Order: sequence, then C-alpha cells, then structure tokens
Amino acid sequence: MVVLVAIAIVVVVSNSKESSTEETGAVSENVITVSNSLISSIEVVRQDGTGIGFQGSIDEVGNTAWSLMDAYAADVPLNNDAISSWAYILSNFMSNGTIGDSSELNLAEYGLDNPSFTIIITQFDGTVNRIFIGNKTATGSDCYFMVEGNPTIYTVVSAKYTYCSFQLIDFLESVTLGIDYASLSTLEFKRASDNLDLLCSVSLYETGDPMFTAIDPFNIECSPYFTTFIDNVVQLEITTFVDIPDDMLADYGLDNPAYEFTFTFNDGRVVTLNLSTDIDGYYYGTSNVVDGYFKISDLQITNLDTQLMMMLGSYLVYYPATEMSKISGTYGDESFVYEISTNGSISADDATAQLNSRDARVFTSEGRSYAAILYESLITISVSDVDIDADPAFEPVLEFEYITTDHQTHTLSFVPRDNNSYYAFLNGEYTCFVVPASELFYDSGENTYNYGAWTAYELAREAIDNSVAGIYDIPVPEDAA
Repeated sequence: MVVLVAIAIVVVVSNSKESSTEETGAVSENVITVSNSLISSIEVVRQDGTGIGFQGSIDEVGNTAWSLMDAYAADVPLNNDAISSWAYILSNFMSNGTIGDSSELNLAEYGLDNPSFTIIITQFDGTVNRIFIGNKTATGSDCYFMVEGNPTIYTVVSAKYTYCSFQLIDFLESVTLGIDYASLSTLEFKRASDNLDLLCSVSLYETGDPMFTAIDPFNIECSPYFTTFIDNVVQLEITTFVDIPDDMLADYGLDNPAYEFTFTFNDGRVVTLNLSTDIDGYYYGTSNVVDGYFKISDLQITNLDTQLMMMLGSYLVYYPATEMSKISGTYGDESFVYEISTNGSISADDATAQLNSRDARVFTSEGRSYAAILYESLITISVSDVDIDADPAFEPVLEFEYITTDHQTHTLSFVPRDNNSYYAFLNGEYTCFVVPASELFYDSGENTYNYGAWTAYELAREAIDNSVAGIYDIPVPEDAA
C-alpha cells in the first residue's frame, strides 16, 4: 500500500510540472462555487448549439429533485442522483493553475474564443453564472476555463470537460419491464432463427407462481424450464443505454430483431421487448417502456435459443389420479375400460382400480403396483417432436379416452407417421405433435418400469390373470436366469 501511494504522488507531481510550463501560476483558487440547493437550472450548451439541461426544485426535506428543462423535454426515467453529482461537479470550480489576464492573451490559443462548452447556472434568486470551457491542455490532464465577469483564464482538471460531454443517455434511470403475472393475459415469443412464433396464455397456481400454456400454433402446457426462462426476461433490468444512429440500426441487429417478446395485460396494455442476436457478449434492444436503445449483457439473459421441445411440457393429457374417473382404450379389435377412484395414491388401501371390471390392484413381491404402472403409462404419454406443416388424415389406429371426475372428456388418437412414430390428435384435432412408438408399445421385459401405454395395459391384464393372492412377478427369461 505504501508503494502505491508513493507512485500516485509521483504521478501527480509529474503532471503538475508538465502543466506548469503552460501556466503563469499554479496556486489553487476557488473560482466559483454554487450549491445545488441554490440552482434553479443548470445547462451545458455545446459549440454546435446542442446541449443538455435540468431544472431543480427543492422537496420538503431540502433535497433537490431534477427534471429536464423544457428545451430538452423527453418522457424518460431520470436518475436523480446522477444529475445531482453532475450538477455539483459543473457548478464548483477549484482551479489548479492561472494562465493570466484574457485581455493580454490570444483566446483562440486556449479554445476560449469559441468555447467547447458553455455552462449556464441560474439560481433561484435570479443570479446567472456562465462558465466557458475551452481546449484541453497539451498533456490532456487539464482544460482551460473562464467565468463570465472574470478576465482570468484558469486551468482545471479535464474531468470537467468530460462531464460537459454527457448526454441524456448518461442520466437515464435503470428500467424494468414492470410485468405483474397476476395482471398478465398472454405472452408471445418470436424467434427469427427458427421462425418460432409461440403464443401462451398465463394463469396462476394457488402459490401465485405463473403457469404458461401454449395456445398457438398448438395447445400444450409449457415446461418449468420455459417458466424460468420467461421469469428471467420479466426481471430484466435495463441499465445501459446506447446512442445508435438510425442508419446503423442494421449493424446492431435492430432493423429486424432476432427475438421479440409481447406481453399483453388483462386491461389491454402491451409491453414489448425486442433484442438483437448476441454481438460480442451483448444483446441490443428496444422496448416500448423506454425511449431509445439499450444493451444488456449475455449474462443478464440466457436460454434465448433453447430448443422448442424443452420449452414445452411433455404430456398431451395429464391429471393426478384423484381427478380421473375412467380411461378406455381401443387398438385394433381389442379394447379395455379402466375405472379408478382414490383420494390419494392409486395404490392406497381405500383406492379402487377396475380393469374390465376386474380388480387391478395387483402387486409385485417388492410392492410395485400394476394398477399404478398402468395409470402412469396412460397419463404420461410424451411428445417428442413438433410437425406443424403436416396435414395427416384422421385415420387413428389407437385411441385412449379420458374422463375426469368433473366429467371432462379428452380423446387421444394416434395416426401412423412412420415405423417409429405417430401423429397425435386430441379430440379429433391434429395437435401438431409427434409421439414416438415407444410411448405406446415399449416393453421393458422383466422390469416393471418404462412401459408403453398399450403394453402397460397388456402387462396389467397379465398380472390380473396370473396373480396369486394379489401378487405377481414378471417371469425372468430362462437365458437371463
């Protein structure tokens, strides 16, 4: 630490020596000081006539609240602390050197014949102070300045020059999208890379957590992975704004956004968020909740390119056993009716499970329930792919009908797509989803797990036919014994 301090002292001394060759005096002098509490407005006008300015008002506890002057009015959120710091720095000038009397010097040599910046401070009592900022010194560590009514040219640290260069974008407050799930009706997510256009309805669980259900171009509950992804977007904080000319929007991917989010609320209000592709670790974006352009780090938002199937739930029809009354199935010339009733687990002592009017509550010697195996296989038929462009004829070879305890009826029908998959229909309508054949006909042999839906029915029937005192173990093949 001692070494670092020593080095800092050497640098300061060195800079002082360099600038002293340009100065006639190097004595610090408080040239002008105006307290923020006295400022009615502070404005910086650039050499080209553009600028930025804020007007101040004092609140009931004596703090200054800032707003844009009328000439620079814009409907944007302002960071009051950032403006206060800026105003303080540009209204307090402690010179670190004196050049001399301006009447005896060439103002153009110091950039003060046509100042780079003019700071105009108006106080509540009507006093107006003007500070003129000229060129930077040869070393770049300082800049020249004058105060109206004072003929002396001074030098001051070049930070003043930098602060004069600030634009509106440097004073914007961090912005969030302001999404309240309880008020949200739908969410639309578009992705240019795969032409995805997914519209989802939004509802709440009893816990208050959001539940997203895809409603176009297909209907299926979204996965927890999708919920986490959207939650990441909703909580996004926009902190860095950028100035991008209109003729450069294409360079930042904003002429044709790669990702588009549209949040529609129950009251009709809409919030949009558009993002570019990843450009050197940043996404550039626009939103209707803030003016201008911004950038966010790729660490702030992730999973924008997640595969569609990971965003969606797996099951076309899913209910807990407590909400299911009957499931029937038809394949070729064979059919079954599976009736259940339970207040909890389908394997509970007080549960009923009747397969074609026979008691299906048969167990393995290790306690696995064939009734549960059947129910799980029927209710968790999983999709594996989306085929939106297909237009299959409704000629099903396998169907399952589900009737809930509140008398809702859903019929899943399966039409062959190829040797390994089927088109899935729900209530006679093509779902746009593909189901692998294994979800319907997989047989895990002696293992009581991972059975296809129809094969699980055949297994349950076999267990009922061959059970002894409600126990049946799948025979082990001789070559595996």
